Amino acid sequence: MHTRHMEDRMRQRGISEEMVGTILEAGEWNARGDRLELPKRAIEPLLRQKRDELKMLERLARRGGASVVVDGDTLITVYPNTKRVRS
Repeated sequence: MHTRHMEDRMRQRGISEEMVGTILEAGEWNARGDRLELPKRAIEPLLRQKRDELKMLERLARRGGASVVVDGDTLITVYPNTKRVRS
């Protein structure tokens, strides 16, 4: 929940709900403990992580997806979701 003041400032400053959520998740408290900050130096590693995740998802999509067979807490096997052509 946030105040009307915050809604007005978000609109005026072009800061979205999604941006606020990211600041709340990844931000660092200032020395006084009254403000969460997400400085540029903290954003760069997040960008790298998201780029790596996007690359992995693109590779997975090119393969047609994949499945993991699970039994309780044990991972049995993994395979791509493409159909094999049998001759």
